Amino acid sequence: MTLLALISYGLVLRGQRAALSYARFGVYAALAGVIMSWTLLVTVFLARRFDLDYVYNYSSRDLEFFFTIAATWAGQPGSFMIWLLWGAIASVLLVRRTKHFEPYVLMVVMAIQAAIIGFTLVLNPFQPLVDPNTGVALNPGDGRGLNPLLHNFWMIIHPPILFVGYALSMIPFAFALAALWRRDYDTWVKRALPWTLAAWTFLGLALLLGGYWAYETLGWGGYWGWDPVENSSLVPWLILTALIHGMLVQRTHGSLRKTNLVLGLATYVTVFYATFMTRSGVYANFSVHSFVAEGIFEGLVGFQIFLLAVAVVSLVVRWNDIPSRPLSDKFFSRDSFFVLGIITIVMTALVVGIGTSMPVISAIPGVGHTLQEWMGRYFELDDGTLMNPQAQPFEDGRFSLAPSFYQRTVPPLGVVAIVLLIVGPLLGWRDSNLSHLLRALRWPAVLAVVAAIVAIFINVRDVLSLFYVAGGAFAFGTNLLMIIRTLRGGWLRIGGYLAHLGFTVMAIGMVASSAYATPDTRLTLSPGESARLFGYEFIFNGYQLDDQQRGVLDVTVSDGSRTFSARPYLYYNQRMGATMQTPSIHSYFWHDLYISPAGYDPERDPSRPVLGVDQSVQMGPYTLTFRGFNIDREAMVRGEAKVGARVEVIYEGQTFEVEPRVEIVPDPTTNEGKLQFIPVTLPGGHTLRLAELDPTNRMVLLEGSGPGIDELPVVPAKAVIAVSVKPLVVLVWTGVIIMVTGGAIALVRRYLEGSLALAGVRVRLPRALPELAAQMGWRAIGR
Repeated sequence: MTLLALISYGLVLRGQRAALSYARFGVYAALAGVIMSWTLLVTVFLARRFDLDYVYNYSSRDLEFFFTIAATWAGQPGSFMIWLLWGAIASVLLVRRTKHFEPYVLMVVMAIQAAIIGFTLVLNPFQPLVDPNTGVALNPGDGRGLNPLLHNFWMIIHPPILFVGYALSMIPFAFALAALWRRDYDTWVKRALPWTLAAWTFLGLALLLGGYWAYETLGWGGYWGWDPVENSSLVPWLILTALIHGMLVQRTHGSLRKTNLVLGLATYVTVFYATFMTRSGVYANFSVHSFVAEGIFEGLVGFQIFLLAVAVVSLVVRWNDIPSRPLSDKFFSRDSFFVLGIITIVMTALVVGIGTSMPVISAIPGVGHTLQEWMGRYFELDDGTLMNPQAQPFEDGRFSLAPSFYQRTVPPLGVVAIVLLIVGPLLGWRDSNLSHLLRALRWPAVLAVVAAIVAIFINVRDVLSLFYVAGGAFAFGTNLLMIIRTLRGGWLRIGGYLAHLGFTVMAIGMVASSAYATPDTRLTLSPGESARLFGYEFIFNGYQLDDQQRGVLDVTVSDGSRTFSARPYLYYNQRMGATMQTPSIHSYFWHDLYISPAGYDPERDPSRPVLGVDQSVQMGPYTLTFRGFNIDREAMVRGEAKVGARVEVIYEGQTFEVEPRVEIVPDPTTNEGKLQFIPVTLPGGHTLRLAELDPTNRMVLLEGSGPGIDELPVVPAKAVIAVSVKPLVVLVWTGVIIMVTGGAIALVRRYLEGSLALAGVRVRLPRALPELAAQMGWRAIGR
């Protein structure tokens, strides 16, 4: 059906108007097909169809209803399907809302949808589970389950919202291509602006939710770690931000046509590039949450090249045909400041994008080692061992840039953005009255001075941080002033200023919560032991298991006036084969107390050590090292079991090897197996026996006895927690929420303006919510 729509729209462009009905039928039928496929996927998950590979790997019988549904998008096949679903819904919404652009825009959209369907078919979420050695179909009684880090409320809403943003990002791309093909370089901006705002809003909300998820659950110690997967979603959001500002300039007086076409094409090119980077396995050694290639590497590369080629060729062919209109030659004009803002945003996207692409750039033969030598002089590099110190470093020159690269390069660009936000909103489009401008800046300047004095009073001394606080407060004041002025014309006009205001709040919160957070300080506590740190008293009550048998460190925290319980999770998940760590966060108005689990050693009896292969322990005068099992194969043939533990013993400078054993021999009278422990005598006269063994994990429990060994004191259990205080982190969340709210208000305004203009009705924005609801309802009925 997608191909039917694609081909039919192509025929419409060749003059065959009768094909339009087939094209629209294809769009609607494609949505119906995707909904049926998605319904089937949800159904097989709810039905516990563990005979399907995807269901087996991401679900289990103990998974709750909503998390069972969320598990459908936990892996690559399901995430492509939900991306496909949102794209199909957007396709239907575009029909009849694009007027003369419909065949051009929908042809691009359906081509993209066809490519995503292709990737989904290759990944195949309905593939049967088979034995990799024999090819025999399997039907296990239970699945591997959902990764515990994904067993979180944000897993239910974060990925779907992210893919809404990804799906909507293809619409400005399609409109930009349509504008080039139709030689209509202005109308596309009016049509595409609401969709661009929607993509910006959803993608921004997804970044917020992802950051909060990392902060609350993953125990990274923060909300943004400059992880490559995080960065790959940030770049298209920055491009969308620049595009929105460029569109507003073009709508006002027709400038920046070429710039907007380039940015419009760059939106989806960067979105798909992010998809390629995160799903091709490029980040396997550089990111904690990248996907592996799973057979689609060549397809991702091919479609990325295709998108880029179509965009570049279309631009080159039409470049000289695109008319240009000069901007204002006055520096203190909104024109100039918008252009400077666009340049700043694009520069930030380039810095983040180039840094994130370094694993690909450095993989080019002959480039990696040269770049390493040059960039290593100025920045910290990751040769593949930063995430996993036990990994082998790359020898072919491949490397990535450590987070410190972004921490050094991005903040100066943020300073420029803050300066532009201080003055820009107060300026007129073509020119400004400087006396009126200075008069308007008085009260925001007072706010900035007060903020700087307060910052100095609370010990903020770094010049860059002081500028962010003072500049952010200044920009907050000017945008608040513009909101108050603009409200006279209706609240739907404040969206942009509200988004700017949210950015300033977020910037201040980021500086405070990162630059002035206390360093992670580790406390080691035994049960009942207490310690004081950062004005808090911590008492470790012990290691407990919750109702789901997950381990938790029970800590009582007191700040002198209030006492509360902190319960960071720390346990080993057998299904995932990994240790899970989830922090405990207690939020105050001005700061968060962040308690992350770092380790737990259970109570240990030195005379009964537990050892894995090649692990060593001190037991009294002896150093014991377990070297592995010695299994008597001949005894197994006779129906007996004889297993020895080879233990290397260092005593008084000399090395010996002993082998305590356990044997199962048949009782001659009952013919039942009888367990016998055969100890060994150590060089100093003490006895060592094999108390328990775990052949699966290759571990043993040894037991020593004798004078001096029996009296060894028991080592108490110890918990290790990492504690930090993060000031004003609430401003980060508040700022992003305000930004997204501003984007949503701007979206509603531009949607109404576009709909009314398409209907030939005079544009009059509603001033109150009832009037807005009535107008939106009228538009819905009209559609």
